[in-house]
Amino acid sequence: MKINNISFEKNKIIKLFNEKKFSKISKISKNLLDNYINDVDVWKLVIFSEINLKNLNKAEKYSEKLISFKKTKETYYLYGNILKIQKKYKQSILAFEKSIKLDNNYSEAYNNLANVQKQIGLVDEALKNYEKSILKNKKNIQAYFNLANLFKYQKKFELAIQNYNKVIEIDSKFVEAYSNIGQIYGEASVDYEFYTNDTNSENEKFDFSKIEKILQELKKINANDEIYLKLLKVITEKNLSNLEKQHMYYSMGKVSLDIGNDEEAFKYLDKANSLKLQDIKFSIKKLKKDFKRTKEIFSKKNQDKSYKNQFSSYPIFILGMPRSGTTLLEQIISYHSEVYGGGELDFLPTAINLNENQIENNLELALDKIRHNYLFNLNKLSKKNLITDKLPANFKHIGIILEAIPEAKIIHLCRNPMAVCWSNYKSNFLSNGGMEYSHKQEDIAEFYIEYHELMLFWNKKYSGKIINLDYEKLVQNFNKEIKNLFLKLDLKWENKVLEFYKNNRAVETASFMQVRNKIYKDSSEQWKKYSRYLKPMMNILTSNKIKF
Repeated sequence: MKINNISFEKNKIIKLFNEKKFSKISKISKNLLDNYINDVDVWKLVIFSEINLKNLNKAEKYSEKLISFKKTKETYYLYGNILKIQKKYKQSILAFEKSIKLDNNYSEAYNNLANVQKQIGLVDEALKNYEKSILKNKKNIQAYFNLANLFKYQKKFELAIQNYNKVIEIDSKFVEAYSNIGQIYGEASVDYEFYTNDTNSENEKFDFSKIEKILQELKKINANDEIYLKLLKVITEKNLSNLEKQHMYYSMGKVSLDIGNDEEAFKYLDKANSLKLQDIKFSIKKLKKDFKRTKEIFSKKNQDKSYKNQFSSYPIFILGMPRSGTTLLEQIISYHSEVYGGGELDFLPTAINLNENQIENNLELALDKIRHNYLFNLNKLSKKNLITDKLPANFKHIGIILEAIPEAKIIHLCRNPMAVCWSNYKSNFLSNGGMEYSHKQEDIAEFYIEYHELMLFWNKKYSGKIINLDYEKLVQNFNKEIKNLFLKLDLKWENKVLEFYKNNRAVETASFMQVRNKIYKDSSEQWKKYSRYLKPMMNILTSNKIKF
């Protein structure tokens, strides 16, 4: 591209970027950088265009060239973020540290440095850098939020709540902060009052950003309920952002189901999921490829290694499809005197991510590192002999669990496929929480099929090593099934576990209200009332011979 009018051309580049025409910028990027070799702004526009196009190798290369002639805190910060996205964590840390060296007050660099450190298990270092980020900028809302999430991750709930409240002080419309406080409390009394009081005041407290789907699950709504009428008012009268609309539509979907207006409910749920799909990408082809590769790796692996007993605590993994009853089961098991309820831990996925390349190239070494990393972090939680790890998606990693941590117990919770798929579709999951498949009926059904096939593989490969528990049998014949389960876990029977609903530990998922009550036997039948709206997922499951 020949440039005759430099000013005009630069404005044109900016216009293309603002219009999100990143491909056009990418096509002329070499010529642009040749002509604007010393213009940092143009380099950044090109680099951000490549990032948006997921051309991360090009973004990294351009960023390195930019640093070669412009060594500033911003260029190193940009470089660190590109490396972080590519999971080049050690290099990313070095880049952020160089950024901080150039400006010791660079709050954002401390925050992102801490994000990387947390990702690779350097929790103590991450804590210090989040605190430094806040010290340098008392208004850094992301640093407060990330610090709160770190405390939540460590089960330090009081400190987590303190920092979520700091977030809310800075931005009263920060939805996720309210959501996470609600999850920690798991109580309706305080929160419901807070969200609905003083709604006629000039600064109306009842704002959508403070109406969160988790709180909607705390009580059954009727058509005359104050909160329903206010939701209707907000959705019709307020100018909502896309994120606010997502949360609002999920809430309205739930409320409409409560009052029996099924058609209205699915209208809102479909709208909510459609909005979510605009921000995420899910590839069933990639999922199938990943699961196929997992089977190939572990079909050749034999469980032949023993480890020295260096740790005092070992995990009980509770896994399966999300919304299959794993939260309920953990609440029951963790009420036993010898068990600590760990909740949804990301220790295992983090350890696996850190050793991703070695799993392919040197599995034995990777397993050793994953074992140490996982058990080291697990043993920080409690001194009890057994700790539950209730991250449903760990079903993908059963091979790694049994090869690296043979002392572990694994409970796979099976539930009616349609009950699970329907519950996934109506739930408002975090966009970056591994639930990208859950916003389209066809994707949910396809995901279920891949999960089902992988579980068949694991059960055949590790016969007798996995405790398969049927959710429907559990709720229909609770006393018998739960006693049998504790027998398989080699745990002495304690009658108090039958009153699991008295367990007052914090529950961090959208299922927390269910586990505060006694067993509800017919929950797996609810989907049948909505079957006429669920044909896409039903057809795919049926065509793949999945019974429900």
